[in-house]
Amino acid sequence: MGKSLGNTLDPYDLVDRFPLDAVRYYFLREIEFGQDGDFSEARFLQVVNADLANDLGNLLNRTLNMLKKYCGYEVPQVEIAPDRPLRAIAATLPERVAAAYDRYNFQKAGDIAFELIRASNKFLDTEAPWTKFKQGEQDAVEGILYEVLESVRIATILLSPLIPHLSLTILQQLGYSYGHTRELSWSLTEWGLLPSGKLSQLPKPVFQRLETV
Repeated sequence: MGKSLGNTLDPYDLVDRFPLDAVRYYFLREIEFGQDGDFSEARFLQVVNADLANDLGNLLNRTLNMLKKYCGYEVPQVEIAPDRPLRAIAATLPERVAAAYDRYNFQKAGDIAFELIRASNKFLDTEAPWTKFKQGEQDAVEGILYEVLESVRIATILLSPLIPHLSLTILQQLGYSYGHTRELSWSLTEWGLLPSGKLSQLPKPVFQRLETV
């Protein structure tokens, strides 16, 4: 890419057409910091739609909708054993993600944080709270939904340097009132800090799938 080749990319144009966090996320995740890299709009749309719209955004939205349907939109007060799968994964992540950020390895930091997101999607499908609800297993339903929402909360904080605006939107849906990522700290990645109680913001998609504009 260069002026002489006539294929320069105007970052202002890109931000005008797409959400700022999507652009930020793509370049930090796909191109090694300080190095040259490739950009194509097709790849950009593929990455941000897969990660932010599907894996993260859809996970939050469908879990909150199940919380509304099965629990009156109230985060339950539950005890999650340390050996539960998502809690066990979450416990290993903050130190690993912090080490990646310290090395300016943003791609690695994102990959590690998304381990929890992708495990949560698989966990939700495997545990099938909709089936347990039909079978009257309310305690199990509440435990599953809390475990997933707590995993989303922790992963969101881990990803906040990459997607600051989206992170705040997600945390606000979970009942927090953070106005800036400066209010977040690594200590908030400890398991079990998602407060119980009724949520005020109705579930809605936090990241719409992007299309070519």
